[in-house]
Amino acid sequence: MNPIVAKFVSTILSSRTQAHIFHWQTQDDSSFAKHKALNEYYDEIVDLIDGLVESYQGKYGLIEFKPVNGIDNDCSAENILRYFDLLIKFLENERKAENLQDSWIQNQLDNVSELLYSTKYKLVNLQ
Repeated sequence: MNPIVAKFVSTILSSRTQAHIFHWQTQDDSSFAKHKALNEYYDEIVDLIDGLVESYQGKYGLIEFKPVNGIDNDCSAENILRYFDLLIKFLENERKAENLQDSWIQNQLDNVSELLYSTKYKLVNLQ
């Protein structure tokens, strides 16, 4: 498939993450306006790019993406479950950091953990 399309889609998807980081970092006089504008962007871009990819693939076939962060794009159940296992292990290891020990932060990390395990459960049951 067309590597230019894959690069375009990957770039736009990563812009969602960068916009969210900018959103968290706004501190100047116009920070609320920036904060809100960036929030709108990262909330809306995923649905827009999802629609673009699905319609493109409907016409031209699957886009072949390069692996991200060393994760194989193989969408077999085993590979997806392996990926979520890696995320769960990452969270469990990183949450032990000294600056993450406030109870309210641990509670928020528990919510992330809950989502990861719930997603894994749903994926396991699809096998």
